[in-house]
Amino acid sequence: ADIGLGKQLPAVVARRLLKRAETAPEAKGKAAQVVIRGTEGMAVQLASCCRPIPGDAIVGSMKKGQGLVVHNADCRQIERSRRNEPDQWIDVEWDPAGSRMYQAAIKVMVANRRGVLAKVASEIAESGSNIDSISMDEDRAVFTNMHFVLEVQNRQHLARVMRALRRLPDVQKISRVRE
Repeated sequence: ADIGLGKQLPAVVARRLLKRAETAPEAKGKAAQVVIRGTEGMAVQLASCCRPIPGDAIVGSMKKGQGLVVHNADCRQIERSRRNEPDQWIDVEWDPAGSRMYQAAIKVMVANRRGVLAKVASEIAESGSNIDSISMDEDRAVFTNMHFVLEVQNRQHLARVMRALRRLPDVQKISRVRE
């Protein structure tokens, strides 16, 4: 019934049934894994609360009208749901051949000086990333917090961008924002 209503993926149900049929001790207690390979015929959305990118541990849940919604495994928004309804969540993994760009949010604390935004934006571009959006905190005393949403290929690409930004003398602190 859940498959017909779109609440469960047929592949997930089949894997769960196979796991129950197996009597091997290592199969018990292990969640089903699905590889996201374009997910033929299925709508897949990346959650905007935690912005998962390739390299992150991820989980998915079927949502009515949305398809498979993918979150970081440690997303705070889904903690209660994963605890109370564990059978609604499945472990998924990234397609290793994926080459699209994903959104990742970072916060950069910089010295409040003339031209620092241009330096940071230039370094992001030189690192092979694109800026989707930027905002800055209202309080701009000695330091300013800049909030960026960047396009990156995976965690390694994001790490390269963050390392390049750390080398700028005006950057005091940088961190990835997941919530």
